[in-house]
Amino acid sequence: MRNREIKKSKLAKNTIITGALCTALIIPAFVQGVDILSASAKDAKVVPIYYKLSHWADTYIEQLSEKYGVESIFKDKNLEAYITLEDFQNIVRLVINEEYSGAPDTLTREAVVYELAKMWSEETGQVLDQIPVIKMIIYSDTDKIDMKYNHGITVAYMKNIANGRGGRIFAPKDNVRYGELAALVFNTHKAIDHEQDPKNQPVAQDKFETIGSYEIKDDKVIFDFKLINHYDEPKKLEFSSGQQFEVTITDEKGEEVYKYSDDKFFTMALIYKDIAPAESLKWQDTWNMTSKEGVKLTSGKYRAKINILARLAESEGKIDESQLTSVIEFSLGEELKKPDAAEQIIKETADKLISAMSNKDAQTISEYVHPDKGIRFTPYTSVSLEDDAVFNKQQMKNFFDDRNLYLWGHFDGSGEEIRLTPGEYYDKFIYSEDFVNAKKIGYNEVLSNGNMIENQFEVYKNAIVVEYYFPGFNPEYAGMDWKSLRLVFEQYEDGWKLVGIIHNQWTI
Repeated sequence: MRNREIKKSKLAKNTIITGALCTALIIPAFVQGVDILSASAKDAKVVPIYYKLSHWADTYIEQLSEKYGVESIFKDKNLEAYITLEDFQNIVRLVINEEYSGAPDTLTREAVVYELAKMWSEETGQVLDQIPVIKMIIYSDTDKIDMKYNHGITVAYMKNIANGRGGRIFAPKDNVRYGELAALVFNTHKAIDHEQDPKNQPVAQDKFETIGSYEIKDDKVIFDFKLINHYDEPKKLEFSSGQQFEVTITDEKGEEVYKYSDDKFFTMALIYKDIAPAESLKWQDTWNMTSKEGVKLTSGKYRAKINILARLAESEGKIDESQLTSVIEFSLGEELKKPDAAEQIIKETADKLISAMSNKDAQTISEYVHPDKGIRFTPYTSVSLEDDAVFNKQQMKNFFDDRNLYLWGHFDGSGEEIRLTPGEYYDKFIYSEDFVNAKKIGYNEVLSNGNMIENQFEVYKNAIVVEYYFPGFNPEYAGMDWKSLRLVFEQYEDGWKLVGIIHNQWTI
């Protein structure tokens, strides 16, 4: 596709592959007596020379363009500009339903997401209002969502059509932007495909089916699950002991963190249960989010495997294991990292770290550096995985003694490269004010708000972000001279480590 060719062309202009070409271009820098380094926690294979900031939604647009020819909709568009109804209808016709003739009530996020959820339900043959939803407050501003749209927005969240703007914020009354439109339509199409996949179709007759769901409430994960009889006749089930099910939870590494039967005793008597056609047997289990070692788990992705320990009575045959099993994948962190909970978790650590930063105590700062990820330095609000510099623990120890120049990104407005020593970067883009005495401190809250993309919670998925904020200094500027510093923490083993330092200030 032409879109992809353009992107490859830009990439070729913006990077130099290490090798002969790289050597030829580095020599002049040494001749001038300046050692320019690319900061990274691991050996870099590409040296950035020029950088043109791309939008986070470019990948969605590229994929939609390859399959559905949506280039004309986004051509020459500012992806942060608000969409038009015509463009919404056009992209829906190209990607989801070529006969679409409807329209959302308005072009606000709540109305558009509701309309897309409605399309998903229609395309998959379901009734939107009859779809069961999870029982939890998904967004911190849920109360601002019109009741008319609430159920559809919850379905959209469950089906990964829309997951908010990060930081548990949905912003229901904001109008949809072009970048958001690309992501929402892409996700809707993907959700429709997933639902229509034969592997995800309702179970056939003459089988059992195990279904599970979960709810996070009061620092606990509550699992509800049931075994459904899809036969057209009643069945008698036999359980060999008082234990009728097993629940096993593993983390992202596959390590077991919980097992229902641990430390429990069950009667050894046989138990029989009758189950009529289309009816089900139901159970519930609760996990207090504590590992086998007694560590409270506050973030991360987990997998719960549910096994019903039943067999057919009276030698009727064997039940296939897959019919007695259900797997639930879920994440911790959303509820626990509300501002109050985040403050309770991270305040002591953040206080020690900001104090060390104010004193230029590189040794203490280095002790908080994430051992695997290092620290990513972001000079202006929007985190860039490609452009931001990354230092490891050892580099942080030598931070204020390092006299090398590094490429940290580009100055807002002029676009010129930010080439500074670590000490110079500290003065301009880290401790540019006395943040240890900030007027406001936010925990997983966005206190400052400029005109750049806020993507910290999208890049750092299970993080706690602490923001030190000065709302302004000179009354004549009416708050336009605000500044803030954000420290980003992610859980590592039993503690929290620093993975990002984001500087934020008013930019034109």
